[in-house]
Amino acid sequence: MASFHTSHVRRTALLLSVLLLAAVPFTACSDSGNGDTDGDGPVATDLRGGSSTIVYDTNSGIHASGLGTVSGEPDIAVISLGVEALRDTVSEARNDAARALAAIVEELRSAGVAEDDIRTARFSIDPRYEYVRDGQPQLLGFQVTNTLNVTLRNLDATGDIVDRAVTAGGDLTRVQSVSFRIEDTTALEEEARVLAIKDAVAKAELYADQLEVVRGPLVSISEGSFDTFPVAEARFAMAAMDSAGPPTQFFGGELEVSVRVQAVFAIE
Repeated sequence: MASFHTSHVRRTALLLSVLLLAAVPFTACSDSGNGDTDGDGPVATDLRGGSSTIVYDTNSGIHASGLGTVSGEPDIAVISLGVEALRDTVSEARNDAARALAAIVEELRSAGVAEDDIRTARFSIDPRYEYVRDGQPQLLGFQVTNTLNVTLRNLDATGDIVDRAVTAGGDLTRVQSVSFRIEDTTALEEEARVLAIKDAVAKAELYADQLEVVRGPLVSISEGSFDTFPVAEARFAMAAMDSAGPPTQFFGGELEVSVRVQAVFAIE
């Protein structure tokens, strides 16, 4: 019995030694090189290359928004105008609208508006009904609407061109709106971006100083840009105007281009 017990113990010890040696490579391989044992830390270490990589979480850190706004003078005016005719038949409405619009377009051309700056915005033919209580709808006629978007590059002539178009189209003329714009805002957008970035950095520095932490490097940044253009509008129910009356005037003023950024900075 004693020899059997001794032999059994030796075999058991030998088996345990083999199992321990076999487990060593698996333990080494299971360590992916992350120096952070719990997997939540910011440092990842590559054991094979002997280097360390800093990993920042964009969900944590200092989040700061920045806004940059610059002003500029408009260089174009866009007029939305056209004609509207209501007649007993589609043919009558279309013909009257076509004649009135042709007169307006001819007047725009004679005023120096380029062909490429005259564009059809809407054309429609619709029946018009009058609805009475407890009765069947009554057909009033057919309405033809034809609207243009006209771009003017001489802002000083805006009022005069509107007056000339209204006179040419007569009572069928409709002026929807007159808006002033900056045709190319690229330079203003770049200037606004610089201001927005500076604003975001300044806010992040303020937060870090008040919280007694150190602002780290930029982790991420995103942009949302928007333009704010004040619009001057002129609306006419019946657009015929007395030629002896005062001219229509429009004032473009200044327009603003704004850019907003959202930045995330690490905390060191």
